[in-house]
Amino acid sequence: MGKLLLAILVGLVGAGIVHIAIVFAIPGQADNDAWSRLSRLGPLFQTVRIGFEEPESDRHAASPAGFVFVDPAFIDVACRFSLKNGPARLFSDEKTRFWTASIYAHNGDNLYSISERVALEGRLDLLVGTSEQLDLARIEGSSGDIPTVPVAVAGQDGYLTVRVLVPSESERPFVDRFARSVTCRPATPEEAGTTEP
Repeated sequence: MGKLLLAILVGLVGAGIVHIAIVFAIPGQADNDAWSRLSRLGPLFQTVRIGFEEPESDRHAASPAGFVFVDPAFIDVACRFSLKNGPARLFSDEKTRFWTASIYAHNGDNLYSISERVALEGRLDLLVGTSEQLDLARIEGSSGDIPTVPVAVAGQDGYLTVRVLVPSESERPFVDRFARSVTCRPATPEEAGTTEP
């Protein structure tokens, strides 16, 4: 009977220690979400590469070990954006065989996903904004001239991730060219429909 009580007591003390350690670890984990890790790689509207070392002069920043799993069969890029001053335009001038793009809220909730199979003409071209911003862009803007997919989101800040499949090493330079061409910028006044007549 004494051994059972000792085992229960050791189990309760161990569980208490684990719970206390978790409570103390929460603030450190809260500062290490995807938004925070991306903000360490570059400012708003800068496209950064995740999980790939490149020279300092390249516009895609090298990724620290903060991203746990990066599949070598994919090239991953991301950018953070803000809708406080208008919609954001996320696009690539190149095409490739397989890509997926996801838009996340500041807190990490997945808001929208798309792939080359359902994109207009297989191109990555998104105009992201609030419902009001997209209504204004649709009515007053010039975004109807180009095949842009409008994406309405509720928040003011978010980030885009693009994953591009590298089917074979011989195709890596072509896939890399697509990943390097991913652009993340505020929509122009003409695209946003905010120009004065």
